[in-house]
Amino acid sequence: MDWHWQHPIDPGDHTLAKKYILLVGVEFNNQGAYLMLLAAAKVIREQFDAIPVVEFHNGTEEKKRIAGVSALVPQRTYGVITRARRFRPLRRLWKKFPYVLPTELLAVFDGSGFRYGDQWVNSNLDYTAGKLRDWAARGVPVYMLPQAFGPFEKTAGPSLTAMKASRIVFPRDAESETYVRDILTGQTPKVHRHPDFTAGLEGRFPTGYEAYRGRVPIIPNYNIYSRADDGDSQERYLSNLTAIVEHLHGKGLQPYGLAHEGRKDVEILEKVKQRVKSQSSINLELVGGLSGLELKGLIGTAPLIVSGRYHAIVSALSQGVPAVIHGWSHKYRYVADDFDARELQCDPLAAADESIAVIETIIGNTELTGRISAAAQRVKAEMKDMWAEIEADLRPTQNR
Repeated sequence: MDWHWQHPIDPGDHTLAKKYILLVGVEFNNQGAYLMLLAAAKVIREQFDAIPVVEFHNGTEEKKRIAGVSALVPQRTYGVITRARRFRPLRRLWKKFPYVLPTELLAVFDGSGFRYGDQWVNSNLDYTAGKLRDWAARGVPVYMLPQAFGPFEKTAGPSLTAMKASRIVFPRDAESETYVRDILTGQTPKVHRHPDFTAGLEGRFPTGYEAYRGRVPIIPNYNIYSRADDGDSQERYLSNLTAIVEHLHGKGLQPYGLAHEGRKDVEILEKVKQRVKSQSSINLELVGGLSGLELKGLIGTAPLIVSGRYHAIVSALSQGVPAVIHGWSHKYRYVADDFDARELQCDPLAAADESIAVIETIIGNTELTGRISAAAQRVKAEMKDMWAEIEADLRPTQNR
């Protein structure tokens, strides 16, 4: 199904008879993680007939209201609220608030994306993995939604803890699946590969941005810049983006800079803006501050995009928009495979000629856009299969 977003969403009345599903590893600030939150929350409401829940500290009350999610009460208040609910008047009052107790959870869905792997060795993986283990110990089924995993040379301990707590682990690609199966040798979780689950989420074109409809967004990723081996590599990334802007401008495609994430991506765009101004007298307009759905809506009108952000690439390809794929990990190689667009991969630190050649391949190539659109339909069908698998697995747990 292609999902239509309504804004805001009513998560429903709070009653103790209803079931709730907790979403972890998703958030409101990173727009890729926000798209995952929205996609999962919509399925939870419509397919699982449940109410999506996030942890209490995740997002403001306003953001939760707009997304249509309730909040899990803070751990420090569990005991107080449980005792208070023994009194009938307080129990009736409690039902009026969009807060959920651990005892009301049907399941936990983990959408951590690329969290479990050596690239994020400095993240607090022990803490997040431990929480999944604790939910499983309470008898709450845990499912790790499609994400990239591995390698695990530095993060094997917490990654194994998280996966052992799960009933099903869904790697997004073949390499991630290999990493997962290797670390789970002799362990019990099911492992089934499925693509990214935000593909079916429909974007919303942002109000007031008609001037950017049909133009080509340049979407950088600060991680490419920061993980470059040395200053020369960082310089190549900036030079690459600069040359791409100049080439697109010369083709009349009106490029503009689009920040998919935060301030650091904006900093990259500002550097490129200065360069094209001084080198070619081009005024590169910059756009930022849009939500994940608005970004997807804007991207969907482009003839092509140039992107180092994974979910911007998914947002494009899932709508049949070709993307010059600037990858820095294996997940980029496999998203190109998912959408039958292997020839669109580029090394963001290579000479600009590589990316420019891909741009020329894309322009006017109806066979390519048709192939991507057909692949997008297959990806969306596989996504439905993944949700159906979780639903089938949950049924026996509901009857316990």
